[in-house]
Amino acid sequence: MLKYLAVIVVASLAALVVPIQATATVPGAPPCSLSGDVCSSASATTTVPGLAKSTGTKSPSASARVCRERLGDNTATQEISCTFQGGWWIDSEQCWVKLVDPQPAKSDPIWAGHTDGAIYMCVAPGADARYLTWFIWRATQPPEIPNVDPSVLAQQAVAALQLRPIRMGMVPEDKPGYVGLVGMPVWMWVDTPDPHTYGPATNTASDGSVTVTINAKVAKTLWEMGDGKSVVCTTAGTAYQDSDGKQPSPDCGYSYTKQGTYTIRATTTWDIAWTANTGQSGTIPLTLTATRTVVIGEVQVIVH
Repeated sequence: MLKYLAVIVVASLAALVVPIQATATVPGAPPCSLSGDVCSSASATTTVPGLAKSTGTKSPSASARVCRERLGDNTATQEISCTFQGGWWIDSEQCWVKLVDPQPAKSDPIWAGHTDGAIYMCVAPGADARYLTWFIWRATQPPEIPNVDPSVLAQQAVAALQLRPIRMGMVPEDKPGYVGLVGMPVWMWVDTPDPHTYGPATNTASDGSVTVTINAKVAKTLWEMGDGKSVVCTTAGTAYQDSDGKQPSPDCGYSYTKQGTYTIRATTTWDIAWTANTGQSGTIPLTLTATRTVVIGEVQVIVH
């Protein structure tokens, strides 16, 4: 009886759904017409109806809740996952509910004259691993849906990567007795780059049904040479070999015009982008700095 009523409700909303078919989608959910038709689970990211896979920290409310689907004549129930494809199970609606983002225009008939609240999408399990979809209006957010800020999850995912400043490779080396010369090439590079110092690196963080994925890599390195000048390198640089002799670095080099001891700062600017299964996305600015010193001498011509 429940499924029969659901189909009737869906069919009655068909004329109202058409204007927002292009926007009212559940990221990662099976492709639905959103006009009341059932949709196949064949292309869903999970093959088990009602289960949403996630990693990382889960909210206490997600683990404590027990959600139940009513069966047949509503006298029997069975346990069902509280989360599915970014939606949360609402007992009163008997479906997974997710905020439509972006919201349809207030002129859309689906609002039924309301000017406050929000439109939510319902996805309900149907027969033969298929799903029913429809829309509901609510004046306030259903209490079963937690307030999760994806940008906070993104920060957590970045912190878990433990990104570090680069290991500075340079010639002349920062060792006792090693001295560079005025006018001679200075080579700079990222020594043994790895995902934590140069990228690329990826990670995920989850809270309940919200999962955020980050992708991080170094976009550029600013080498401040200690004499008031700087060099921007968009590659990791090339490590110096004895066979390079007095040649300048092909992609990240410098030369000093005065002798002295200089403190060099290498600041990497990271390009970190995040996306959430809620459809939201953003970037996180991050710079990390390493320092070292270099001694530059000058060739002295001695006349006897």
